[in-house]
Amino acid sequence: MRKAIKTFLACLLVCAVAGGCMSIPNSETVSPRYFKNKSQGGVRGEMEQINFVKLRMDKPAEELLGPNDVLGIYIAGITGNPEDAPPIHNIGSDKDRPASGYPYVVRADGTLSLPMLTEPIYVEGMTLIQAEDAIRSAYTLKREIVRPDANISVSLIKARTYHVTVIREDVVSDDQRYSVGSSVNKGASYMGGVARGTAKTLELPAYRNDILEALSLTGGLPGLNAKNEVVILRKAYSDEFSNKDYMNGTEAGYAVSEVARRYNESGQINNLNSDLGVLRIPLRVAPGETPPQLTSEDVTLYDGDVVYIQSREAEVFYTGGLLRGGVYPIPRDYDLDVMGAIATAGGTVGASAGAATTGANSQVSSILPASRILVLREVNGKQYAIQIRQREMLRDSSQRILIEPNDVILVEYTPVELWFNMVYNMISFRVTPNDFK
Repeated sequence: MRKAIKTFLACLLVCAVAGGCMSIPNSETVSPRYFKNKSQGGVRGEMEQINFVKLRMDKPAEELLGPNDVLGIYIAGITGNPEDAPPIHNIGSDKDRPASGYPYVVRADGTLSLPMLTEPIYVEGMTLIQAEDAIRSAYTLKREIVRPDANISVSLIKARTYHVTVIREDVVSDDQRYSVGSSVNKGASYMGGVARGTAKTLELPAYRNDILEALSLTGGLPGLNAKNEVVILRKAYSDEFSNKDYMNGTEAGYAVSEVARRYNESGQINNLNSDLGVLRIPLRVAPGETPPQLTSEDVTLYDGDVVYIQSREAEVFYTGGLLRGGVYPIPRDYDLDVMGAIATAGGTVGASAGAATTGANSQVSSILPASRILVLREVNGKQYAIQIRQREMLRDSSQRILIEPNDVILVEYTPVELWFNMVYNMISFRVTPNDFK
């Protein structure tokens, strides 16, 4: 008995010493009432999504011609023998309309150069009907090359296209055999780019060269691991590319291809010159905030433009103490309180006495669960230790503060809980039915 008493007193002494070794003393902590809590609501949950139709350009009632359009032109006796039928293009295509005639490209200055005419015909900004009238007038009225009733037709073989690069850090390329965030739930490998994304070059046809079309062709709207904005880098090409020997009419195509190649190789886009104009379009706005007043020109993409969807890797919180150490993403579109964050990290909230384990890092049985929660937060360069009691958090929603990026959540035992649990693990109580007789 004397030996057992000595052992028990030694255990109490060890528990007393260990219980005083908390990570941060109570005197250095602050109350959660000074920070925004669940009942007050946060910015993320209250933000409203913009109308994505605004990302589509306004399409005119009639499409107008422009440089690089390929027209099918048939002029009887000029572009073909009167006895021969004009050639047919794109029959059976799901995307393009059938066209007939011999191909002629609208030049960079908006004109057409046709046989037997001394001057080009200006067709930029015209409809197909207007262009046909202009060609008929040039051949029948100005020069009288053909009869007024000659067979003349104009159709569109291929609409002009715009070279655009789409860089998305929320979409995994086809050759990557894992998904974004596949190991996020374990708190591993989230930082540093589980998948850096991919870059693709597109050729968007005229009147479909807008942001919504570019997104739909590369994986849809930005995912939950992307920022709530679309960044557009404007300019036909940067000075870095303009000094190279690519001035053959395809410099914009070279520029966007080079941007895609560099990103796919290095995972970076910041190695381009800074003469690219930047347009940021938020996809969600705070309550009362005016949604972006987008015009058709704002969402229209041109040669050399870059659409950039950035990842949200910086919006994370960290866990430690009795929780498994790790890093976890903060939801993009709704607010996460401290209770939800502990559950996300695999911890338990409100565990009853006698639980098998208290936390992911606990290796011993416990009669009292850990109830001391610390949230380390940096505000204006100063760190605050916010102390929350689990029982108070369960009864009072004002104790459940909202988690912010870079918060650190620690779950610890109080000194009393540590004493009782250590005694419980060092002393084995064996009770049999005979003890009650």
